[in-house]
Amino acid sequence: MRYSTRTTVLLLSVFFLTGSVQAQQLFVGLSEDGLPAYSSDLVGFPDVVYEQDFYFNVNGAAADNEGNLYICNGPFTTYLYRSTLGGQPTLLATLSEDFWGLAWGRDTLWGYSNYAATKGIYSIDIHTGQATLAVDVYSASGFRFFGLGYNPVDDLLYGVTTFGSPTGLYSINIDTGEMLFVASGIPASNGQVTGIAVGNNTVYATGTRGDDDIPYYSYDLSQGAGGDWVGFTNPYPSHHSQGGAAWIPGEAGVDVAAPKRIQLGQNHPNPFNPVTTIPFALEHRQRIRLTVHDIAGREVAVLAERSFDAGPHKVTWRGLDDAGRVLDSGVYFLSLESEEGRETRQIVLLK
Repeated sequence: MRYSTRTTVLLLSVFFLTGSVQAQQLFVGLSEDGLPAYSSDLVGFPDVVYEQDFYFNVNGAAADNEGNLYICNGPFTTYLYRSTLGGQPTLLATLSEDFWGLAWGRDTLWGYSNYAATKGIYSIDIHTGQATLAVDVYSASGFRFFGLGYNPVDDLLYGVTTFGSPTGLYSINIDTGEMLFVASGIPASNGQVTGIAVGNNTVYATGTRGDDDIPYYSYDLSQGAGGDWVGFTNPYPSHHSQGGAAWIPGEAGVDVAAPKRIQLGQNHPNPFNPVTTIPFALEHRQRIRLTVHDIAGREVAVLAERSFDAGPHKVTWRGLDDAGRVLDSGVYFLSLESEEGRETRQIVLLK
């Protein structure tokens, strides 16, 4: 059975939050030692207030749906780190290609390499650092996207190039390599952009020259092509440098959310092979039944059937039925039931 890119992105765009709901954050940093990174919830836009985070050299940055930051740095040999806003980055791997911009989408880390044998966008294995070419963006167009961002609304990558013609903001189709012009470059005398983050269907262009009095800029993608950039606060007003940016998902203007009596989160990863993790949360101790059904509605596996304490929980599933047989690729449905309700989630097993 085959599934469209649109189906996959709809599945991946749902993420699960337990306990306190975190506000969405724009994370930014510069590629200079001895400087802090900053983050902001963008309240009061365009007059944005930033909070100082850890000190770190940031060439590129991306964040997954669980709020983990991935940061790369290093000239010609690039190192990959993982962190959260509350902790210092730790080294994950040495990357097989040199990278600048990073983006997270389709449960994959993407990066742009300007010094690989083929300049372009690569998928990155976060555990080994091995990079695989996904889109050759340079050979035919001369484009170089130093900053990247992924938009789950349309399942496209975005980048701003000052190389090739015409320069400006482009969407990039990961599957076909098609690049479509969206808007001219930022309206500044020095139009270089080295950081891109995408959130709320908006592109945030960073890494611009603070000491040239150039702000950061945002582009609302709902404008379509040919819209306007809007300037907002640059937290590095005295630095002539490059850097990276990431959008950390969350809910705008919300600090605490009262949980439902039962909550079934989206499994991660999804699609998956061979194992996936399924989160759920309970308002108080109660007996639940967590099951998997096929597309015809037949129950194929019981993952949990007992009482759990209040709070968040996780179970794993390896794509097996109750008899221990490996199930076929396809769409399945998770079901969380108790006396107080039922929730379901779609899940995709791909081999």
